[in-house]
Amino acid sequence: MVDYRAETDLDAAVARECPDGIDAFWDNTAGAMHDAAMKILNTGARVVICGTIALSGSLGMPEMGERFLRQILVARATVQGFLVFDWWDKREEALDALAGWHKDGQLTIREDVVVGIDAMPEAFLRLMHGTNFGKQLVRIV
Repeated sequence: MVDYRAETDLDAAVARECPDGIDAFWDNTAGAMHDAAMKILNTGARVVICGTIALSGSLGMPEMGERFLRQILVARATVQGFLVFDWWDKREEALDALAGWHKDGQLTIREDVVVGIDAMPEAFLRLMHGTNFGKQLVRIV
């Protein structure tokens, strides 16, 4: 596992955790982890872009960061956007599978919980700044 906030050399950390390269990468951020992963794509890799939260402060502006079109070409990778609504008709099947994996211990969930409605702005800022770990929740008491 790579903690992108704690690593001083993210490229080296991702390469260390993926010594054989990356065959499949699910990206929710479009941030520094994306950049590190794109550098070590294997031939035929599949990349799913599901979110771009790291770009939230610059929506409508040109994206900043590294460009990987040459790496996508050389790796002959497939890059595809993914929105949950594309699969909305399969949601019950997906929820059943996920619940089963969770029950069997094959899927674990990390939650970062703050308590009280007054903590909602803090939770939102933690999410936007990437200081939360796992799913950010607010418990209303």
